[in-house]
Amino acid sequence: MKTLMIIVAAGMLMIMAACTKPLRVLVVVGGHSYDTTEFYDVFRSLDGIRFDSVSHPRAMETLGSNDIDGYDAVVFYDYVPRLPLADSAVYIHLTEAGVPLLFLHHSICSFQRWDGFAQMVGGRYVMPGFGADSSQLSGYQHDIDLEVKVLDPGHPVTSGMEDFVIHDEGYSNLLTLEGITPLLTTEHPDCHPLVGWTHQYRNSRVIFLIFGHDHQAYENPAFGQLLQNAVFFLAGNS
Repeated sequence: MKTLMIIVAAGMLMIMAACTKPLRVLVVVGGHSYDTTEFYDVFRSLDGIRFDSVSHPRAMETLGSNDIDGYDAVVFYDYVPRLPLADSAVYIHLTEAGVPLLFLHHSICSFQRWDGFAQMVGGRYVMPGFGADSSQLSGYQHDIDLEVKVLDPGHPVTSGMEDFVIHDEGYSNLLTLEGITPLLTTEHPDCHPLVGWTHQYRNSRVIFLIFGHDHQAYENPAFGQLLQNAVFFLAGNS
């Protein structure tokens, strides 16, 4: 009987250890400068999350390989507007496989040649040089204080959060698609009113957050809280 109790106890410990296993996140960067140390310090501070980072051009190789199976979510913080159309196959594969995706800040500018990218993210920053009418072009404004309203404090991504102010870069005149679930808004005149949303694309949960231009945004407690909540929601743990 004593031996049986030891076996049962050991089994329970193994289950508890499995339940507390950190989530693994792949952070994709490249194409845009950023405050590197401070950016990764935010990820190092997140409870229950471990991360690896990969930069373009190697990022596409990693995203298209079996290595992606070892991650619970992919965070995009890259800026690659001129990706060739052939690379769309990588993103299609990710979403068909149901890989959860989080897009931050300037990542919404990527893949201007492929309409499917906007469908996946739920919106797009429209850049010149890719055939858009001048009235459709997006804009940006550095160093503004965004007063952000949390639309649903009960949603897992914004769970327990109150309205906050963040010093960041604003994007105006974004293209946003129907069917996305709004999470965060602002009334700043130099920024699109919707600054955070989520939706389902193919088999993947997807989140976009406009925040994250530099260390002033990274150091805001709301930024770290949103990252942690978003990753746990994407991975199905909330």
